[in-house]
Amino acid sequence: MKPIFIALLHQVEIAEDLGAGDKINDTLRITNNRDVVSRLVPHPFRSIMGEMEVNTLVSGSPVVFAEADCPAEMTPQQYLLARLYEVQSFLMTSWVFQDNAINCEIGFLLYQDGDVSTATSNFIAHLYSDCTGKKSTTKLSREQLREMRALHRAEIRIPDHPFALPTSQLTSAHPRLSRAFYIINAARGEQDIAIKVAHYCTAFETLFATSQTELAHQLSERIACYLFTKSEERLSAYRQVKSAYALRSKVVHGSTLRDNKLEEALSIASFCDGVARKVMKRLLTEPESRKLFEQGTESFDETMLRAILAT
Repeated sequence: MKPIFIALLHQVEIAEDLGAGDKINDTLRITNNRDVVSRLVPHPFRSIMGEMEVNTLVSGSPVVFAEADCPAEMTPQQYLLARLYEVQSFLMTSWVFQDNAINCEIGFLLYQDGDVSTATSNFIAHLYSDCTGKKSTTKLSREQLREMRALHRAEIRIPDHPFALPTSQLTSAHPRLSRAFYIINAARGEQDIAIKVAHYCTAFETLFATSQTELAHQLSERIACYLFTKSEERLSAYRQVKSAYALRSKVVHGSTLRDNKLEEALSIASFCDGVARKVMKRLLTEPESRKLFEQGTESFDETMLRAILAT
């Protein structure tokens, strides 16, 4: 038998029965069909995995799976981790379309070690929350799922060997877009609202900042002009980015957040999440927007200045 990778998704419901599974990429599929999932877990492996784990897998919740040979250069454990990072990248793609807290908490690889049926499990210690820090449940239609899968196949890339991650993914070797996505991923995994906002502001800096002079003003102005065309929308966005950056400054410098400001902080977090999603969707779906952020500092400054003065 080919090795079987299977991972359960949480905080998501899919309206239609996906049957044998819809393709995420060349090998990964997603299904919520109990019979299909049950077939993926042959009886020799069930005692190894444990009754509770098997019952959860076949409960009808969506699972991501693959039946494919393990690459010769990978151990089964490395192959499992590589698959889990693929699933995580798909979950990040789902966020581009709407705020959610869809998670994959554990994955299994079922395989033959000689004549012995065996299994290994692992997880990525990073759980997403929605923009308010909660683990809400998202309901998806099959059409929405198709849109997510199409964008993931077309635009999202992961390392060939993601189990060997670099010491830092914030070096100059990593382009602006991938660094911003990496920081947004950290924001989505943070339940504390104030820290979540701080991460989003760092992502905004990664994309829009070219100097440290009047940074809050620079970010507010550039984000407002990049995302909006109407003057009132730009003014509102400018003020909200400034508020987000003021909260960020408090957090990173060790100040406290007053209890009577928590509702305001939740509103700021929601705004930041929405801005980050709009920006990333444009960059992933509009080649001209992506070229803008691939420019050098001087060219990017000139483009931003022209956009601002054209208002």
